[in-house]
Amino acid sequence: MADVSTMVRTALMVSDLERSTAFYKEMFGLTELYNEGELVHETAPKLLGMPPGTRTRYRILKAEKGLNRGMVGLFELSNPKPPKLEVDKTSAHIGQTCLVFYCADLEAVTQKLRAGGHTILCPPMHLQVNEKKGQPEMTFFDPDGIMINLIQRDPNDPN
Repeated sequence: MADVSTMVRTALMVSDLERSTAFYKEMFGLTELYNEGELVHETAPKLLGMPPGTRTRYRILKAEKGLNRGMVGLFELSNPKPPKLEVDKTSAHIGQTCLVFYCADLEAVTQKLRAGGHTILCPPMHLQVNEKKGQPEMTFFDPDGIMINLIQRDPNDPN
């Protein structure tokens, strides 16, 4: 197998590019714009298994200038619009994706999510990872049902 780099970005298929952009900017501070536009090359629909002529608008967000890793790419497909994946927001499922971020204040995020009407799968709880390490974590869903896990970073942990 060929050498593979660290993950560059996660690509999310979203129903509303503007709504998802606002969510990821507000909730995660992904305020730097790496790139945006419309994919017009004939290969774009083929790469996603969509019919020729499918419109693909995109916006790739990142947290800070410099490093081009850990980005979130938002892709809105239309003409035709693909079917929405039905997500059971009561538990994790095999094959489901979960984005994981560090967070300084889970309670503040919880309040924002509740105010915005978002589904919280698990409010902040302490997870003991092993004998030496534990931290508060929570899990919720973005506007399109993508699972997100936040870990409250331990300020004494240099990692």
